[in-house]
Amino acid sequence: MKQILAEVARESVVEQTGEEARLELQRRYANKKNAGRPKKLPGAPSKKRSAEMPLAVQAGVLKRMKTEVSGFASDNDFTGAMSQQLGLDKKSVRKLWARRDKVLKEQSERNFARNPEKNRSGRSGKGRQKATHRRAGRGLRLSGAGRKPEFASVKKALRSWFEESRAHGHSVKKRHLLSQWQFLLTRELLRLRSTKEASADAFERAGLDQKICEGEKQLQSAAKDSGKNRLRQLLLDVDAKNLQPDLKTKLSESEEQVSAKLTYQALDRTLWTACFSPLEELGNRVAKPSEFRDHVSDLVVICSDQIPLWIKSGSERELFAAWEHNPLPQQHLRESLKNHHLSSSDQVTGSGDLVPPLLQAVKPSAAAGRGSGQRQKRAFLDVDALRYRVTYEARQALHGLCKDPSALTGTVLPGLLVVHGSHARLNNIDSSGRFLRDETFEFSGKVVCRKAGASAGNLLKGWRQARDKDPSLFRQISLMSQPSANVDGIIFAWAQEELAALAPASVHVRDCFAAAWSVSGAESLFYSQSLQTVIGPKLTASLQLTDTDYARSFKSLARSAMDDLRHAGQTALLAAGEKEFWRASHLDMARAVVQAQTKMSERQAEKDWIVSGLRRNGLLAYRPDFSKQALVPLTDEDCCGASMGSARTKPAWLQDRYSWRDSSGIPVKPDWSALHGAKVVADLVEWSYHHSESQDEALESQVSEALLNVHEMPLDLQLPCIESGVLTLSLDLQRAAWHKQLSSDSELLQKKAVKRDVKQMIALAKRKLRGKLLEAMRHRLTQMSRQQALQRLVPRASDKKGSVTKKAALKQKKKTALGHAAKALAKAKALDEKPSGDSALVPGPALADPVSEKASELKEATKGPLYGRVCRILREDHTCGKSGKCTLHNLLTNKLSLVGVGDACATVIVSDQEVCEVDPLWKTPKKWKNLRLKRDLKQTVLRACGGSALFLEASGGFFAAEPLELLKFKKSYPQMLLDQHLRYGWELLRYNLSDSDENWFLDNKICMVDPKLSGQLLAEDHDRPELLQTALDRLRSENKLLFVPVWGHCPNHWTLLVLQREDLSENFSVKYLDSLSEKHEECSVNAARLLSLLLPAETLPERSSSGTQKSDECGFWVLANMLWILSPLCLEGPCARGSRHKLVLELMSELKAWLIQLSGEQAKLSKELLDKEKSLDKLLKSNRLRSEKLAAKSAEASATGLKLWNLAKQLLTLNKEPDASDLSEEDKSRIEHVRLTGLGVCSRCHWQSGCLDCDPAKLERYLLNKLRLELGLPPKAA
Repeated sequence: MKQILAEVARESVVEQTGEEARLELQRRYANKKNAGRPKKLPGAPSKKRSAEMPLAVQAGVLKRMKTEVSGFASDNDFTGAMSQQLGLDKKSVRKLWARRDKVLKEQSERNFARNPEKNRSGRSGKGRQKATHRRAGRGLRLSGAGRKPEFASVKKALRSWFEESRAHGHSVKKRHLLSQWQFLLTRELLRLRSTKEASADAFERAGLDQKICEGEKQLQSAAKDSGKNRLRQLLLDVDAKNLQPDLKTKLSESEEQVSAKLTYQALDRTLWTACFSPLEELGNRVAKPSEFRDHVSDLVVICSDQIPLWIKSGSERELFAAWEHNPLPQQHLRESLKNHHLSSSDQVTGSGDLVPPLLQAVKPSAAAGRGSGQRQKRAFLDVDALRYRVTYEARQALHGLCKDPSALTGTVLPGLLVVHGSHARLNNIDSSGRFLRDETFEFSGKVVCRKAGASAGNLLKGWRQARDKDPSLFRQISLMSQPSANVDGIIFAWAQEELAALAPASVHVRDCFAAAWSVSGAESLFYSQSLQTVIGPKLTASLQLTDTDYARSFKSLARSAMDDLRHAGQTALLAAGEKEFWRASHLDMARAVVQAQTKMSERQAEKDWIVSGLRRNGLLAYRPDFSKQALVPLTDEDCCGASMGSARTKPAWLQDRYSWRDSSGIPVKPDWSALHGAKVVADLVEWSYHHSESQDEALESQVSEALLNVHEMPLDLQLPCIESGVLTLSLDLQRAAWHKQLSSDSELLQKKAVKRDVKQMIALAKRKLRGKLLEAMRHRLTQMSRQQALQRLVPRASDKKGSVTKKAALKQKKKTALGHAAKALAKAKALDEKPSGDSALVPGPALADPVSEKASELKEATKGPLYGRVCRILREDHTCGKSGKCTLHNLLTNKLSLVGVGDACATVIVSDQEVCEVDPLWKTPKKWKNLRLKRDLKQTVLRACGGSALFLEASGGFFAAEPLELLKFKKSYPQMLLDQHLRYGWELLRYNLSDSDENWFLDNKICMVDPKLSGQLLAEDHDRPELLQTALDRLRSENKLLFVPVWGHCPNHWTLLVLQREDLSENFSVKYLDSLSEKHEECSVNAARLLSLLLPAETLPERSSSGTQKSDECGFWVLANMLWILSPLCLEGPCARGSRHKLVLELMSELKAWLIQLSGEQAKLSKELLDKEKSLDKLLKSNRLRSEKLAAKSAEASATGLKLWNLAKQLLTLNKEPDASDLSEEDKSRIEHVRLTGLGVCSRCHWQSGCLDCDPAKLERYLLNKLRLELGLPPKAA
């Protein structure tokens, strides 16, 4: 214990001065004028005074005493022993021991130093403050010691008022403090005067007079110099400091706490939704939930915020010379100027002399500057640079959250720079100044469409030139332009499209700004597979990583980079002899931003401030554990050793950080209505602050009775968050709420109730619109891919804020809307309270849903996903296949308004289920080709359909051609199509959809099953059914799209079975089309049988909608359905050729003309074959003579036909007829090909007899007959 006192003694030892120094000081004092209070000479002997023990020493001594007190039997023994150990008298020891609790408590709270005189601030550790002349609060005495103020009650009341005001978040200025002190002191003086008047004691009255006089003097002192001296003392009395706030906000402490906790709850819930929620719940936020869940292991958490940047200005501080910041005194300069004027007045020249010049130009020098005396500091700077503001969106990413905790790393992503100009993005403009791809957006009610390849004009021209000079620079940032250089709904959607390419699954942490809540923002987030969670309102500066750890450093680095560029540029200009301002170019601004961003990335590589910052802000609390299917807490070691909590947050925000989970470990859903509830509570607290006292006993009785009814809450507290227990109120606040309600005007309460109901209705309406928007977006994904939907999104943004006139009109409109809503609510309430049973009232028509009515008034209700897009009508009527621009997409009624539809430019109202968005890549539908056909084409079609036979084929018994039957119409209706008609109709489609230089059907693996094949499979009367099954299996395995016409009897009818897949390795999707109004039973049974032969594991689905025929046109409907399905595959889009009714009419005309052409060619071929058969003997005779002449020639003379010469020689000399070995190599390869691919039957021979295309034996005999004919030998019969 003595060691503690010895340490203090050593620290307080002061070096003694020498005798010479003491005498010198005495001489100096002796020379001064003797006046005033006698002064003690330096070095003079002082009166001995006991040293005062500091509080820190007292606390150390008391701790030792508390450890030893248990070893003594009585207090006297303990006091005596401690007196000997400490070297103090017993009275001092008793006094020290009596106040031990106060000393230990104050020392633990304030941590005073052991030697306050050495550490003048009175506290140990870092941040020692400047010394003050007050001994209180420095660690020498307990607080409250020393001289007592004259008006202690006033000081205490003032301190209480000040602390309570600050606790309520009130702004207290110095003048407020002075006014409150004057009020309290005046009230105290009034009390003293009344006490004086009531007192009869003269001595007491004299004391009161003296105190009143002192108070009046203090009040008078407050009037001097605006009360500066008095304010200085008041600030010390209440322990206040006049500082500038670090953050200005309109939220109360309770609102901040609720907003922070909701931020944490929203992030936890979003993370759980991304990793473990059911796909149905995840599907409400992303387009492809299963795809998102497949990539959840690579989940990226992105934090972003916008930073306003005055990029051209650079640093504002400069270095100034001594003669600039400390010029000559103005008194000296004025005196010199006056002397100069006086001396000049004696030498005034005549009027004929020259007037002095305005300037005598000389080189500037520091010597001349020293004599200027100008205190106003000047800088050489372009003031326009101070007005050039851009917005930089900083982005930070957290990787590895869904992996091992050691994999947690952060990266600085390329930022977004938004500059002034019309809406544009640099990455969509090439170096030649043309758009790379189509883009459409709506700004201020006007839809802007830009086509790929079109000129961009002057959009971002300066930035394009900068990119040409340094392309690598612009690969590190994304650059876009907006009229006010802010992030609106258009920029937000474009930026989200870029971020979607970086991460297939992401959680994005943003602050609450308008673009994040827009319809365009919701669509872009949905299509880009990004889950958004927001920082609570007005808490961005406290919780957002960009604000806490990025923005300030980035701004400083950007200014520093711009300073370097400005110095180099300005130096170059001055060296060139140009006294001009250096102006930063677009390239300079990009370099400054990229340099600052690179520096932040380097700092991140050195120290992971992203992970540390997220942990410190309380955002990084959990990680997904897929083995447990739950979120598990992260430790400080997992987060680079960082702990939760910072100077920007409060411990109360983070106390329950790990408690917001239910019994199964699922984070609770954030109740955002608690924000409004917190505001209501804050308003109630503020009201109770100003209405703390009530004198109305009747009102207090009503309040007490209301508090007894625990099931009813005051009107202001009837909120979901309070009723559910998310927010709770103390009993005194509930009393204040009832007091506020019962003392308010009933009319005002009614208005509040209506306003609250309207707000609730608007919230429900927005929620309903959100659901409708989700349905519309999901329907859009049925027509295109997710990437296409994201690229074709039409982002929207409004113009600047309206003028005063527009604001007044909007305000009046809002009042009108509130009135209508109130009437609707009253009417609905009246209907609810309508008497039931036998009532005389006649029930009227049902009212519309009030929520839907309110939702229809919102501007978002008529601007669904298809708004502003060119859409094609899918409804099968006269407008089917026609396109128009959507000017209205009502999400509530699902109706669209299309303008400019068809040649008549009509306006059509359709359902959003009956349209599709036009793809810019869609081609114009091909028109029906001219039917002036070449003979080669007609012969090819006839041969493929079995309508023609070759010479020697029919006569040799190989194959008999089927006669073609023309279509017959009766009363404008055609006959029932035959098998051959469907075959010829299929060839008609192939002819019209394929170009002359390609076989589109073969390349895309599209085929139709021959109706005769399906008919024989159903009939089961074929000699070799396994051949038919093999042919069917081959068609199924080699094609991606297979059409199967199905025939049925009673009545005769055609239907269509469609098998389709994207790739040969995938499974088929099955569709069944029937054009009858009612199901045809036999066709359905036959289709099921054919499907079982094609796909044994599949069952026939219900028939799909395909239109309804009017007469015996089912065959044409089969062809029309084929064309309907083929048209999108030709990149024409759905319904490109109109409705199926229209296609049926066109097919009737085209097929009729097609068959007429083919029938004429078939007749010509038949006549030519007949003529050849009649002249067969003559041909044989001429070929025989030619063979004999050829055999008589020598081999050299017959070199051109050597093989035929050999055959002719063998025939004439050896009488040897040709066989298969004598065929040419080409014929042999042809036979081998048919042997490998042929089945013995095919569609040409109607799957019966075999023909040259499927039977190798018949082909070999046919080729031998052709060779015999050349040698003059008659062909052999089959």
